[in-house]
Amino acid sequence: MIPLGAGSLLEYRVTDAMWVCAGVVRVARFFFALTDPDPPPRWHWQANTRDNGLVGVTDGALLVRTGCRSGWVDLTVELRVERPAAATSGWDEVVEVSYRSAVGQSHVRSARGGGTDFPRISFRGPGNYRIRVHARGRHGPAGRTLAGRTVDDRAEEYLCQVWPAPAGRTEILRRAEG
Repeated sequence: MIPLGAGSLLEYRVTDAMWVCAGVVRVARFFFALTDPDPPPRWHWQANTRDNGLVGVTDGALLVRTGCRSGWVDLTVELRVERPAAATSGWDEVVEVSYRSAVGQSHVRSARGGGTDFPRISFRGPGNYRIRVHARGRHGPAGRTLAGRTVDDRAEEYLCQVWPAPAGRTEILRRAEG
């Protein structure tokens, strides 16, 4: 069984192999995060996105870099019992990383530090997970970035697929053009 987080403002779909939750998350300072309740000090800087530009990860914290400085973005979280087939069609960027939850209480969090009503990401408790992050809409027409703009119309969409798995290397499955 995959436990729920607090609240009910989200849309849920449940099967034996997957729990899907769709909603919105608040962005500030160009990111939102998945973290344990007390991420390590300075985790924002430790979770470096330099290598792939989309996802940064450190023990107990994962940072998803957005194109907008602040506002709301659409987010779907899929909690899966095993690795899904990679489907990159329709997405601008797709990156898969390893994530370790030390306490097994990782949740989606606003960059302003607030929790959300999304379910607990570390649904099997403490340990290692793989997270595949899909993004679209981080870049405007002709590859122009939205960086520096506050976005009110939720032009950006993200999908985070999560499943228990041993640690592995970061895989860039699709890069944004331009």
